[in-house]
Amino acid sequence: MSSVQLRPVPPRSNGPGLSSSSSNATSPKTPLSPLMKIERQYRKFLAKRYMSFIWRVGVWTSGVLCTFVFLIKGFSTELYSTLPFTILLSVPVFISLAFLLRVRKSYITQPYRPSPQHSLPKLLVTSLWNERAVTLLFSYAIFSLAISNVWLTLVGEGQRLFSPTARHPWQLNERRVVLCASNLGLFLLLAARDILQDRLNPVWPVKKIPFARAVQSALFDDITMSNFLSETGTFGLTMGWSFITPFVYRLLLRGWVWRWVDFRLWAIFLRPFLGSFARPSIRAPGAWSLLPQLAVLNLVALVVLQLPTKALMAYVTQPIHFEDFYKKSPLNQERYLIMALRSQNPYYLQFTLMELLRNVHVPLRRKALFDDISKSPTLTTELWQELLLQLGRVHSTLVSRGAPSSTAARPAASRPSAPDPRAIPIRQGEIFRPLTKQRSTFGLKAVLDGPIRTAPPESVVKASQVGAMAVKRVEEVQGQVMGRIEATPVGGAIVSEAAGLKKSAHDWAGKEWAKRNIQLALGDMLIAQRIIEVITTLAVASIDEDTYGHVQQVLPATLEAIVRFRSAIIGLENQLVGQARLLGSAQGGAVGEVQAELGAARAVCEKVIRRIGERFGESLEAFRFPPPIAHSLGDICKAA
Repeated sequence: MSSVQLRPVPPRSNGPGLSSSSSNATSPKTPLSPLMKIERQYRKFLAKRYMSFIWRVGVWTSGVLCTFVFLIKGFSTELYSTLPFTILLSVPVFISLAFLLRVRKSYITQPYRPSPQHSLPKLLVTSLWNERAVTLLFSYAIFSLAISNVWLTLVGEGQRLFSPTARHPWQLNERRVVLCASNLGLFLLLAARDILQDRLNPVWPVKKIPFARAVQSALFDDITMSNFLSETGTFGLTMGWSFITPFVYRLLLRGWVWRWVDFRLWAIFLRPFLGSFARPSIRAPGAWSLLPQLAVLNLVALVVLQLPTKALMAYVTQPIHFEDFYKKSPLNQERYLIMALRSQNPYYLQFTLMELLRNVHVPLRRKALFDDISKSPTLTTELWQELLLQLGRVHSTLVSRGAPSSTAARPAASRPSAPDPRAIPIRQGEIFRPLTKQRSTFGLKAVLDGPIRTAPPESVVKASQVGAMAVKRVEEVQGQVMGRIEATPVGGAIVSEAAGLKKSAHDWAGKEWAKRNIQLALGDMLIAQRIIEVITTLAVASIDEDTYGHVQQVLPATLEAIVRFRSAIIGLENQLVGQARLLGSAQGGAVGEVQAELGAARAVCEKVIRRIGERFGESLEAFRFPPPIAHSLGDICKAA
């Protein structure tokens, strides 16, 4: 008789989800690194500040709508029933405004850097037709439609969405459509202006002031009488749009476009909704009756939008309060900032550098830094290493002109004996020394007029001569025609205005091309500038305060790094000035922008070198530098 072997029955599970969740619950969580904890503190603080801003925006939106409703209706029995309805209808306006502010905030935290283009049409199209710009335009459109419909619902008598007729019960109200469409066009124009004039880029503070005063400055510093009355200012543009649009609609759209649409074959699909727009009627809105309603609507929408967008910059870029972070962290104040410097997020790095700049100007904080004599790398050496590594990152982007390096694109092979990149001996400044490049004829082409070529064939010479004569003849005829037009008063004014607009367009194209190239290669110049300021402040103070000479050990590598960074800036400037010749009429604007922006960046490096040279004096002769670096240092100091 065979015996049966009994086996223990495994416990039942209710399903795969339960077993996976129980295994996840029992598995230990991966501990966060100190840098991740620091970035989480940054993220929480900034999110809390932004949420307080959003709540204030909600109160502001309701307050503005209630105030204007009160001004329109005055003290009446209808007012008391309208105010609660106004507060309720302000919710969709607030939601659309919050979405708009979130999109604008993304331009501050993650600046958009489009690729440069050489022609005016391509620059214009790529500025407005990309994912970021389309999202911003869409957010402005949503806000415009929300506030215009809410406002017309609150105060518009006889401005319902539909104006039914006996034949077409779904006929739209022409007056409401015109007001909403005009407001939509205005806000799309304001959004396009902000994009084309670079009004979305972050503006970081240069000095620490109380947060309330910073917000107040952001709100009211730009409000001057000249800006208020300027035709290119927001208020002047809004009032001009409100005055011109009703007459354009009455003369152009209602007088011609709607009639053209009404007689087309495909108009049978639009006639049930827009049919009355093309028929003369006493109910048709007149230009003078549309003007005050449109002006009030645009003014209300502008007041709701302008102050939150101005205050947004202060809420997103003002310094963080680090005191609470220091209390909650096991690291001391100096090591906390050294650890925070390792962040690869440029947005977080700005706050770290602002706090570090504040600390290095406090004698007690410098004393804690200089007096550290631990056997491991001292605080001064660690801080210097992180600063030079971040400066090296900016330098690498500058040298590669914003292109990702080939080594970063593929994962590095695993080498157990590979040195830690943060263990680079910073006394040598190796990370700033240029790598060996392949041979190139770029340098020869920049110096020589060009290689010797054989003479072109005779047929090619004759063809080029005929082409040149034809172009010259066309230019002569064009000059004669333009001279006759300019001889008349009206023609002269039109030609002069057209020439001014053409010149402005070419200047904008040149400046936009230069800005794109500079932002692509040197978008983090402010980070580099603040790193250099920290280094300079500590180097100058080390003469009297650095008892153990930690700074003097790393000063040669620091000067070499700054000189190489300056040389890279000069190389970019020369390259862009040479490439600007391909822009034609836009060359002047491009060269001026390149020289202004990169000249200021170069001046920062030279000012720092002169300051260190004046402070250290002849003691710098004890340091040894590579011949090109020593020559550049001498030229900079002699030019002082």
